[in-house]
This record gives sequence, structure tokens and C-alpha cells, in this order.
Amino acid sequence: MAISGCFCPALAALAMLLYEGYWIRYFRSRQEMTDFYSSFLGIPVAGASLPVAAFSLLGIYGRNPLMLLAVTVLGIGHIGIHLAHRREVSERKR
Repeated sequence: MAISGCFCPALAALAMLLYEGYWIRYFRSRQEMTDFYSSFLGIPVAGASLPVAAFSLLGIYGRNPLMLLAVTVLGIGHIGIHLAHRREVSERKR
């Protein structure tokens, strides 16, 4: 096992803790669409990016190609749709 592989579960847990922080911030806000698609601690569309990152790290750690394939499909769809919605929201604001 590579040394960096040992950090994958810890980094995945950190990503999920950040994800929880994102939701806490959202529910404390005015809960508008701009809040939902905003970045969190510099992470763009954190509501989609953080869980995808966490599951990617777990797939790498477990050396599970099927999970990595599934999380790639999830990431393309989930992050892609969040980016498209964020773009729509920003265009409406103008």
C-alpha cells in the first residue's frame, strides 16, 4: 500500500465534515439559490464536489474500479448539473 493511500480515509472524512459545514452554512443563510450553489471555503459547488471527492478517495483507498467508475458517472452528472444551475442563477441576477 502506498503511503498516500493511508491518508485517503482521513481525507474522505474531512471532505464529508466540510460537506456538513456547507449544509450548516446553507441552513443558517436565507436559503436562496445563490446560497445553495455558492462555494464553501474556496471549493466551487461544494454541495456536489465534496461528496464526489469523498467517495473517489474511498474508491482509491479500496482499489475498487467499479466504485471509481460509479463515482465518475456521479461526478459528471452531479457536479455538471450544479455548475449549470449556478450559471443560470448568476445570469438571472444580472
